[in-house]
Amino acid sequence: MTTPSTPRQPTIFIPHGAGPCFFMDWNPADAWDNTAAYLRGIPASLPAKPKAILLVTAHWLAPQPSMSSAAQPGMLFDYYGFPPHTYELTYPAPGAPALADRVSGLLAGAGFAPQQDGARGYDHGT
Repeated sequence: MTTPSTPRQPTIFIPHGAGPCFFMDWNPADAWDNTAAYLRGIPASLPAKPKAILLVTAHWLAPQPSMSSAAQPGMLFDYYGFPPHTYELTYPAPGAPALADRVSGLLAGAGFAPQQDGARGYDHGT
């Protein structure tokens, strides 16, 4: 048995928020401050800087596990009726096709039939 060179990273629940909650005016103005503080505190709580982040969500309905394998995912906006500027948000974080391959292989080894989608973008909650 070998010991990993970096400490094991935790699994963290990250709340989705309400649509583009951090990019809108609210009354009261501090409506999302506690959630924002929680999210900003996550990096300091980790044992080391992660090499990648695997985001698992039940947001899409699919008969099998599916994942984005895009190298530069765009954004998906599945909310409606919000201010126009909230549909122009970007998240230029790179995708991780090699990680998608690894996860897909692990899922297949566990008896699942995973699918990769090279066109799927990041959900607005990401």
